[in-house]
Amino acid sequence: MPGLLTLTLPRGVSIAGRSLRQTGLVSRSNVTHIISPSTSTRIIIRPERILCRLRHTSAPSTGSYGKKWGQESSYGRSDRSARQFGGQEFVGLWETAALKNAVERFRIPNAMQQQLESLGTPRETAKELIAEFSERALRNKIPELSRKAIGAMATQSLEVGMTFKSMGVTREEAISSQLDRVVWDAFFTHCESKFPPDTLFRLSRLREIADLRYPAEWNPSARLMKRKIIMHVGPTNSGKTHNALLRLQAAESGAYLSPLRLLAHEVFERMNESGTSCNLVTGEERRYGVFNEEGKPEPRAAKVTSCTIEMVDLNKRIEVAVVDEIQMLADPDRGWAWAHALLSLPAQEIHLCGEPTVVNLVKNICRLTNEDVEVHEYDRLSKLEVQDQSLYGDLSKIQKGDCVVTFSRKNIFLLKKAIEAETNLRCAVAYGSLPPESRSTQAKLFNDPNSGYDVLVASDAIGMGLNLNIRRIIFEAVEKYDGSNVRALSLTQLKQIAGRAGRFGTDYAVGQATTLVQNDIPALKRALAAPMIEIQRAAIQPTAEMLEQFSHQMPGAPFSHVLKTFEMMSRNSDLFFPGLFRNMISTAEILDKVRLTIRERIPFISAPIQVRDPIVVEASLKMARAVSLSKPLAVDAVVQLPVEDSNKELNLDLRILESSHRVIMLYLWLSQRFSDVLEGGVESEATQRKVRCEKLIEMALKQEEARKIKKRQERAEKSEQRFLARVARLAEEAQGEAEREREREGEANTGEEGEMENQGRSPQSSSGSGRASRSRSHEPRHPRSPSRS
Repeated sequence: MPGLLTLTLPRGVSIAGRSLRQTGLVSRSNVTHIISPSTSTRIIIRPERILCRLRHTSAPSTGSYGKKWGQESSYGRSDRSARQFGGQEFVGLWETAALKNAVERFRIPNAMQQQLESLGTPRETAKELIAEFSERALRNKIPELSRKAIGAMATQSLEVGMTFKSMGVTREEAISSQLDRVVWDAFFTHCESKFPPDTLFRLSRLREIADLRYPAEWNPSARLMKRKIIMHVGPTNSGKTHNALLRLQAAESGAYLSPLRLLAHEVFERMNESGTSCNLVTGEERRYGVFNEEGKPEPRAAKVTSCTIEMVDLNKRIEVAVVDEIQMLADPDRGWAWAHALLSLPAQEIHLCGEPTVVNLVKNICRLTNEDVEVHEYDRLSKLEVQDQSLYGDLSKIQKGDCVVTFSRKNIFLLKKAIEAETNLRCAVAYGSLPPESRSTQAKLFNDPNSGYDVLVASDAIGMGLNLNIRRIIFEAVEKYDGSNVRALSLTQLKQIAGRAGRFGTDYAVGQATTLVQNDIPALKRALAAPMIEIQRAAIQPTAEMLEQFSHQMPGAPFSHVLKTFEMMSRNSDLFFPGLFRNMISTAEILDKVRLTIRERIPFISAPIQVRDPIVVEASLKMARAVSLSKPLAVDAVVQLPVEDSNKELNLDLRILESSHRVIMLYLWLSQRFSDVLEGGVESEATQRKVRCEKLIEMALKQEEARKIKKRQERAEKSEQRFLARVARLAEEAQGEAEREREREGEANTGEEGEMENQGRSPQSSSGSGRASRSRSHEPRHPRSPSRS
């Protein structure tokens, strides 16, 4: 079975035995098949899934959520039992099986062959080289793929995995990516002497371009400045960003770099309201804070720019820059933007706001630029308590000011419906696919004590970007589905979400956190009490110019192959790891069939295209074809919104409206890069359609709520009707019973009268009765004696 590891255990050792399970090597998640002959037990295991546990069998325990990767949960305490079953031998078996897995991926038909052909290698030569290398690698004949080399790779991949896990990327992905890189390098080293001269020249050029070890040299203008780096670090709700923004307000020129469009909007409004002129720059729109007498904007007149971090101008010198959520530089998808900003921002003062886990990494990076780092630490302004008791699954215990956190759109609406039915409290909602403007509206409804919305049901989207007056955070679960697996929430996520409870200066100065079920309370307590895992490396990605140069060395190759080759060939220093190209590669594969130049493709692969949304994918293809043909494309051609009819109520589909909003935002994003084909701007039809779509989404949310209220009313009416019908039925039954009772009494009376008539016909009886009657009638009446009374 390719890519799997078979372990043979001694006879008498049961897979269900506690000792074996304590090693961390055998569990339901990594065992795929069990064969139990009479002499031994063989267990077939996926090697990537047990790497971290194998590597940890010789490490001492540091308790739950230790500082090093692999020490959370109970892995550390399994040291003795792991050695008992030969943990080191298992490591060797893993290395062999993992290498086999990587080689199998390497020689997938056409993939590697196409890349070699694009480098000028003849097809037959490419086939022969791949087959010969794969065979030698599987027979352990390649020095670069020795057990020692694989072991070194394992250690490095675990360090990268530590960073990846905190951002939701599985350890298997980190390990597989690193293994593929090792096999790739070994292949080119082994076959270097057998390549044609043209291929060798291109390879050397590609390696030179893909060298990402010195990112500090990418922006010489920043190196000409003596920058002052100031860090503001602390937990959620500690005031760190507030203090940095006060410095930005006092500056003559500056920029705020936001992780979210919503936060950029908030700072844009805050600055202008405080009297500091500010522009807004995001991927989708431009807004200005200064206008001339004719009402036209003057972009250069504003002192400050509030922007999403990817949109910052790295060529404009400023006095102060504020970079929010600096710990995001470890994000495998977007972290490169924070790394580029830290290294290349031409600002006299750079204020970095975020978690303490990134302080040492920032200091190490700043040593590359010979710059000092000043650190300001903050404590939480309000107290956060973890309750000992959960809700025990009882939604009727939810109170005003609570926020219930769950991790799927479906669950959000199911919980909203259940809570409103159990408590009669109205619920606002917030989740990732809801547009930021709609999320902000829902947050305002929740924060307003007079709005009638008392509870918030939300996803982990509330972790940043929304100011919320939350009394208590209730976790519906402490794990989430990440698109491929159900995984436990990271320490960062748990701390950040729970930290939203309680807010300084509000009625909820003391925040509370709990769970819906009691079994999750221990995990929540451990996570909030544990120290944060220190971030060791930052993500890095090539610039657009590097990708363009790299692509020129692979003429005719699909751009998705260009990106895969760059990812494999890139080299990084110990402080950086290559950011994941997965979203870029997925987008490039969709657009490979559209004829675009390299300069046109690069903006598309960076665009916010959600490849799992078919409506967005179809619209992106239409826009790409329009750019390819240089043919103007109106927003009406890519998205249609329901037409309002005054005589008929719209029946809105919230999911389709969310997809339509993504399409409009994608159109606006691309219109900033291809203004000759796509029409953008504040007054454009696309912007007006965006506003209308957001209103329709609000209407859809209200319709959803109205439908639920109507259903509740219908259920109440049906319940009342059933009750009245039951009362009527009981009354009818009682009336019937009374009538039957009267009938029985009438029949009894009739029987007595008939008997008396029969007795009256007898002479003896009649005379006797007459005499008795007469004698009783003449009998004198005597008062009853007291004793008898």
